[in-house]
Amino acid sequence: MASWSDRWARARAQMDALPRPVRVVAVTVVGGTVVLTGVAMLVLPGPGVLAILAGLALLATEFAWARRWLDRARAAGQAGVDKGREVWDRRRSAPGPDPLRTTEPADAQEPADAPEPAEVRDPHDPQDPVDPVGASR
Repeated sequence: MASWSDRWARARAQMDALPRPVRVVAVTVVGGTVVLTGVAMLVLPGPGVLAILAGLALLATEFAWARRWLDRARAAGQAGVDKGREVWDRRRSAPGPDPLRTTEPADAQEPADAPEPAEVRDPHDPQDPVDPVGASR
């Protein structure tokens, strides 16, 4: 069975054997269709962003403008990954709340009228909603 790299090399050789105008039209039609399908999938179920990127990758084989757009999309994606890692590292290194220590055995049950423990909020978490007057949720 042929590997993917062998299959890709054969497909690329067949595409290169076509005359340039035919190749440009074929890449334009297929790549444009994939991009438009991806745009439709932004509001419909499906991996819209991935389809748009795949269509741009197809178009980038023949067009410089598509290569520039694809490079910008890669740079924006890498910036998002870097920002996510930065936030992840900051949240992991932040000290968490102290664990509750009790002297009771683990199998002891709490009385039915015990108050609920207070909710702990992370002041550095932008998704943790805080009421402007300081009241709890």
